[in-house]
This record gives sequence, C-alpha cells and structure tokens, in this order.
Amino acid sequence: MIRDIRLAMENVQRGIDKAKMCPFRPRYHFLPPAYWMNDPNGLIFYEGEYHIFYQHNPFKDNFKQKEWWEMCWGHTKSSDLVHWEHLPIAIIPSHENGEDGCWSGACVINNGIPTIIYTSASKNTSPHEYAEQWMAISRDGMRTWEKSVNNPILTSRDNSPYEIHDWRDPYIWKENGKWNMILGGHEHKSPSNSHGIVLIYESSDLIKWHLKGILCRGNRIQGRGWECPNLFSLGEAHVLIVSPFKKVIYSVGKYEKFKFLPGIWNTFDHGKCLYAVNTMLDDKNRRIAWGWIKGGGSGGWNGCLSLPRILNFDSNNYLSMNPANELQKLRKSHLAFENLQIPEGSQYFLGDYPELSLEIIAQLDLSGNEIFGFGFFLDELNLGETLEFDKRESKISLGNENGRLNHQESNNDVILHIFIDRSVIEVFINYQDCLTSRVFPKTNTSNGFTIFSKLGSINLKKLDIWILESIW
Repeated sequence: MIRDIRLAMENVQRGIDKAKMCPFRPRYHFLPPAYWMNDPNGLIFYEGEYHIFYQHNPFKDNFKQKEWWEMCWGHTKSSDLVHWEHLPIAIIPSHENGEDGCWSGACVINNGIPTIIYTSASKNTSPHEYAEQWMAISRDGMRTWEKSVNNPILTSRDNSPYEIHDWRDPYIWKENGKWNMILGGHEHKSPSNSHGIVLIYESSDLIKWHLKGILCRGNRIQGRGWECPNLFSLGEAHVLIVSPFKKVIYSVGKYEKFKFLPGIWNTFDHGKCLYAVNTMLDDKNRRIAWGWIKGGGSGGWNGCLSLPRILNFDSNNYLSMNPANELQKLRKSHLAFENLQIPEGSQYFLGDYPELSLEIIAQLDLSGNEIFGFGFFLDELNLGETLEFDKRESKISLGNENGRLNHQESNNDVILHIFIDRSVIEVFINYQDCLTSRVFPKTNTSNGFTIFSKLGSINLKKLDIWILESIW
C-alpha cells in the first residue's frame, strides 16, 4: 500500500541502478527513472514548458491484475520536447478514503489553477461496473497536488439511463465559456453485443457536470470498448482517437452540438505495443501526440513513451504524423548514401552500429519493386530482424507487428523515417502511417544493418543515418 510520495520516490531511486544496467532500455524515449509506466496523462503546455503526467507504479516493473490498484501519477516536464526533467510523483491513492488507484485523466488550467481530473479506482468495487472521477489541484505551479473536498465529482450512477462499463479516462477542453469532458467505455447490453462508446458532459466549474449524451458510438469492428478518448479540432475538421484494447484507431469527422459524426476509421499505429494515445496543444498551436509503448527488458523498468508526433493534414487531406523537428538536436555522426541500385534478391550492407540508437531516413523509387525491406540487429551469420514492405498488398511488418497501410499509395516514391532506440523501433511511412515495435538484439554483436530487395529492384535515391545521443 502506497502511503507517502516521499517514500515512493525513494524506492524509485533505489531501482535506478538496476534499470540502467539493462541493455535494452531506451536512451532517447522518455521513461521514468525506474519501474513501471503506462498511459500518458494530463498533457499540457504550462508557463513555457511541456508537462506530461503518466501512470506509474514506483515499486514494481511488472504487473499482475490485482496490482493495478497501486497506480500513481508520475510527472515530467521539458522546455524543448526532447530533454525531460523528472518531477516529484504528482498524486497517489488516498487509501484513507477508500481509493486504491489513480487512473488516467486530464489536466487543465482553471482560473489560473492547474487542475487534474482522473478516474479513481477502489478495491471495494469492480472497475468494469463502477467508477468515480476525482479532482486534484495545485497551488504551487504543479509541484504538489491536493485532492478536492468535492470528490467524487462524477460517478457511474450519473450516466443514467446508459449502462456503461469500463467507464474511465476523462479528456477535457473549454468551449464557449464552458468545460467539456468526454469519457470512454463500452455500452453493456450483453457479452456478445457490447461496443465502444464515448459520453460527453458539460460544466461551468469543473465540479458539477451534466451529461449531454453520447458523443460517438462504435460497433464490434471498432472494438468491444474504447479507452483514452481524445477529441480535438484540426484545421476545419475534428479528430476522435480511441484505444479499443488492441490497436489505437482514429476517425476524421464532424463535431457539433455534442455529437461526433465519424468518417472512415483508420489505424493510428500498426503496432499493438503502442497504446493509450493522448494529445496536447502547445504555444505554437501544434497538436502533439504521445502513446505508451508497452514492455521492458531484463528488469528495473517497463514501458516508455513514443516520440512526440505532430498531427496535421497533408495535401491529400489525410491525417499526417511527423516526428517533432526538435528531435533533430539529438543527431551526432552522420552517414549518407545516394543513388544506389539494389537488384532483385540482393542486399546492401549499411554498416555496424553498436550504439543501437539511430535515426534513418530512406527515400526510395519503387517503380520496379514489389517487396523490399531493411535488416536490423544482424549478427555474424546475417541473422536478425526484418522490416518488410509489400507494395502489392500495402502491408508492412516488423518483429511481431504488422499492418495494412491506411491509404494505398499510387506514387512509386516512398519515404521511410525510422527511429531505433535499442529495443524500441518507430517507423513513419510517408508520414501517413506508423508502426511501432519492440525488437530485441539476439547478442551483443547483433548490430549490423542492411537494405534488401526481395521482389523487383530498388532505386535508393537517398539514405541518411544518424547516431542519436541520449536525452539524459
């Protein structure tokens, strides 16, 4: 049972040495000093800095179902989106009030006061059938937090006439002088007929909330339940992102009068290891997204955040995802290749990179190619992992992850922007699709990289490789 923030932080400090010894621990993806993390929470730009809260267990690097009750909110901030400062744990469960877990939520500034609203969990009730939304505020610039005397500010009973299970993860914004809040879950009709749903509420003070109805309802194709809903305007359209227990999905649609009319649903990231996407707006009016990348290494840590992705629309009005330009300051040594012809059935050796902290941008002409890819973490026998792109089927695969691209390209020019951070790999495909994977080198010498053509020839117009430094 977590009783004191100070003691929790002292325990994290004791775990740092073990975490740092793990050879698979990322160097430039954000993660806590030690132990478990999952969903990014309460993303907000405040007084010139980016703040991210996150689900955090400061005592363990692995979870069993019963241990979700120990969840806290970790906290970090950055002035440049790249280098992060660990801050004191923000909130812990109030066991004296029957609370055993502080789950995901949002942070807003209410009349100058930073305010968190989150899903509170109790061992005495089932989170599938009953939940409460609690509030905490900070009076010292987000250093310390105190729970509101008005808790709970909303409970499952306030959802009548709807029966919503797994009701959680508030996301909040202000519009027309009123606060709006959405929460996800699934509308429970029968075990075989449940589907994702997002409810929307309105408030003038963040304390008294009024249910406005169903923002959006899915079907079984979009998952049996929706977590971590995010709704935001982007240009002249609105985007709804939800996490349906598997791959994160999004839809571009129309929002008015507390209703969201979705368009086509697309996959936000084709890797199942990326989940619980959350977004924020910064002082440059950029919509920035992060997700939780699941999994750890050999002990001492588990989970990290994705790189910050800037969301926008491209010239075809498709949602685009670009790694934040600020990440370029991590680039160190650089190697470039130009105008390489790679015949069918052959490969080209790109070098050994024992740091395993790389950024790769490949610009390719696939007019004569159907299947190509990259070999990663290759050993002396040329054994390792492959990132493979099948142009015929618009499929991409890496490690245990695979997917079909949201938008089939008729253009033969393809850009792959790849980030390799020890055991974490993020791939941007034409900045319209992403695939995140956890891939582990087999040996200490598994550091060779190649590009290969399996069916047809490749014209590699340009390929840049940078070694990236640590953010710490």
